[in-house]
Amino acid sequence: MNMSYDFDITKTTILSEIQPLLDKHANLYLVGGYMRDIYLNKESFDMDFIVQNQNAIELAKNFAQKTNRYFILLDEEHEIARVVDQDKTHYFDFARCENDNIENDLARRDLTINAIAMQLYPQMKLLDNYNGIKDLQNHTIKAISEKNLTDDPLRILRIFRFASTLNFQIEKETLAWAKKHFKLIKNVAPERILTELLKLFEGKHSSGYINIMKEIGLLYELFDLLAKEEKIPPNTHHHLKLIDHSIETVNQVENLLPNMPQFVIERLDSFQVPNVKYISLMKLAALLHDVGKPNTWTIEENGRHRFINHDSVGAELLKKDLKEMKFSKAQIKYITTLVKYHIYPSQLARENETCADKTILRMFRKLNEHTPDIILLAMADRLSAQGPAITKEITENNLTTLKQYLSKYKEFAKTATVLPKLLDGNEIAQILNIKKDKNLGEIIKKLSEAQSIGEVKTRQEAIEFIKLLNN
Repeated sequence: MNMSYDFDITKTTILSEIQPLLDKHANLYLVGGYMRDIYLNKESFDMDFIVQNQNAIELAKNFAQKTNRYFILLDEEHEIARVVDQDKTHYFDFARCENDNIENDLARRDLTINAIAMQLYPQMKLLDNYNGIKDLQNHTIKAISEKNLTDDPLRILRIFRFASTLNFQIEKETLAWAKKHFKLIKNVAPERILTELLKLFEGKHSSGYINIMKEIGLLYELFDLLAKEEKIPPNTHHHLKLIDHSIETVNQVENLLPNMPQFVIERLDSFQVPNVKYISLMKLAALLHDVGKPNTWTIEENGRHRFINHDSVGAELLKKDLKEMKFSKAQIKYITTLVKYHIYPSQLARENETCADKTILRMFRKLNEHTPDIILLAMADRLSAQGPAITKEITENNLTTLKQYLSKYKEFAKTATVLPKLLDGNEIAQILNIKKDKNLGEIIKKLSEAQSIGEVKTRQEAIEFIKLLNN
């Protein structure tokens, strides 16, 4: 690792803007993530400043005014404020120094790699009291103290978040502390947990750390539904017990993604909302895709394990849990859509060896922009289920067909347009003289499918189609 760094950039830009605003006896420190990223040669967009002997809020407010940036008050009691660039790409947080002592402030932080500081004013001086630079060099995640973890149990999850995003090894004592206190995560606000969890899944090697979270119990504190998967053993289709199959599915997504078509990679690397990439939500859906199996598990007389409708059951179960975890409505819809349809492409591949265009187009219309995400999930699911009944030929044929679907979807997406509404619900109800109930919904759905594959093109054809359906 190249451990060189250049603070002249900071000194001649941001620091040169802040320095005239500092009191004569003030001390200013740059700490945390920006320092860590400098040593990792990573681009960083956020700066955390610690202010000593001057009001941090007033300094932030003056900085925002003088530089034409936005000021946001975060915590008046603890003197924490944020300044944001006009393009909202760079954030500058200002906070009061704890107990007016930088050593005490750094001592209260979570990880050694996040406790590196640089005094910027009145002089340049590196502070690395906990050997954070050495731990960066050794690719090690190490907590500063056990007490710091119990004081804020979110830090237990942050251990795995940083291990995942940096692909670092967790130090033994730190892991032991996490195992000892993981139940405290229940005391943390769900909004805070969600932020760290989504960052964890953004890591390119998150599956290994999710497995460690399972082994120490933390995973089940976060997802009760996954704990129920422990009871499902391997079977003729699955070489792993269910929970391990779920984690392996995440692993296979990570293995497959680099070799996916570029449009798939770009899709999953894009942001669903600021700071949340689709890949994080997609891999979370991969982990949760079989949560409906414990509720639908039966064993037939011949010993075959069956999980009828587990996809739909799982999607419904997740709606409540994800809402309690403070996922947004759009995120819940995305995850549950992937769970509900995760076996659809493979079922189609088995039933439709010739890849009939009408059937494939129906799938594309049904899954819409989620199609590549669901196909990738289906591929990962197939590779994660290699029981004795699954031959090499079955796996290869399945993957080949799914790849063909991806190619066809790319062409479909180029030409796909929003279909005109030939008949609305009120018109259908009036024509057929029926009530507005579930049956009407099914008719609308079937009409839409017929229109998407070209069987219905005009209003008159739509009227004839619904009349045939209702006979």
